[in-house]
Amino acid sequence: MVSLRIPEDHLMELDRLVGFDGMRNRSDVIREAVKRMLGSQIPGKGDRIEVDLGPDLTVKMRDYCKIVGESADVVLRQSAREMIRKEIIEDASVVELLSKRMEELRSRYDEDSNA
Repeated sequence: MVSLRIPEDHLMELDRLVGFDGMRNRSDVIREAVKRMLGSQIPGKGDRIEVDLGPDLTVKMRDYCKIVGESADVVLRQSAREMIRKEIIEDASVVELLSKRMEELRSRYDEDSNA
């Protein structure tokens, strides 16, 4: 057990968080804050990003994580990788299509100018 002094405005913020995400009291809120602080960015480990999923997506994420047996951070990391991979592939395809179209237009222009 640890005792600490907290300014009144911080206590009001703690009280405001009681009842959210299963936090039943100030101690739960403080434990969660300490857990997040200790789990925050460690040099060489990559950035840590906090995302507010909103109530409906939170429920869906929890259900999905139970079904696949993975934690939310693993699911979000895999989803981010897949989305980035997809975008890179689509961007590459767009660049290739544009290049091909430009070549067609150039050859057509060359043919017209030779006629």
